[in-house]
Amino acid sequence: MIIAICILLGVLLAASMIYIYVKKREVRNLSLALLAIVNTDTNAKLTTATKCKDTAAFVNAINELLQQRHDIILATTRQESNLKRAITNISHDLRTPLTAAKGYLQMLESPSLDSGTRTKYLQVAQERLATQTALMDSLFEFAKVMEGREMPVAEHVNLCDMLRDVLSANYAHFAENGIDVDVNIPDTLVSCHCNRNAAERIFQNLIKNTYTHGKEYARFTINDGVVEIANKAENIHEIDTSQLFDRFYTADAARTNNSTGLGLAIVKELATQMGWKVEAETVDELVLIQVAFDF
Repeated sequence: MIIAICILLGVLLAASMIYIYVKKREVRNLSLALLAIVNTDTNAKLTTATKCKDTAAFVNAINELLQQRHDIILATTRQESNLKRAITNISHDLRTPLTAAKGYLQMLESPSLDSGTRTKYLQVAQERLATQTALMDSLFEFAKVMEGREMPVAEHVNLCDMLRDVLSANYAHFAENGIDVDVNIPDTLVSCHCNRNAAERIFQNLIKNTYTHGKEYARFTINDGVVEIANKAENIHEIDTSQLFDRFYTADAARTNNSTGLGLAIVKELATQMGWKVEAETVDELVLIQVAFDF
């Protein structure tokens, strides 16, 4: 009887030693594989053939952390790329009007200029400096919005009246750019509890974006808690609507319209601060922006 017990204990001890050895080897292999993944730029995951539920759960947990790490690296790389592009764009935006203004001011020093040409050069220089001021104001406005200092006490606002007022104030711009405007705003009260200044700025930036980057046709609608703004645009198939609200994004690669790409970024930030939702897509050859204020 004692001999049988000793044999059984020996077998159990041997099995335990084998189990411990197998587990140590499995942990060592997982550690080496994890170290290789961490030290290389890869999206590989840990794999194991173990039948142990605890080990499998541990491997799954590590793989989730690896995926989060990979997502963070991608996001950081994307942000760094966007930052570099933004710095390049801002430098270009700020340098271009200054360089032009400087050139015309230097030409004004020529004693051979007649009064008409001198007046023309001075006007152009003033226009370039005005563009410079507008760009700086846009950057300053964006900085203030990002600081979150633009959200004082909210109040009940009739968005229909507000949109009509902003459209009326910008009617001349649509006419100058040859854009036909289709307005479908109900006569009934559409009230929203929001910050009046922020809501008005959202509409102003959206409308400015329409006549600055659009062409021929624009439509403005309020229906079921959503403001819709649609317009035709140049090279519409080159517009990436998924990036439309990103800071410094502009479909105009040459930036010939002196746009910093901050107008819609400000719209997105203000809307988010007020709990609104902003989306964009292309539908039937139109760029469609939807602002949901009641959802």
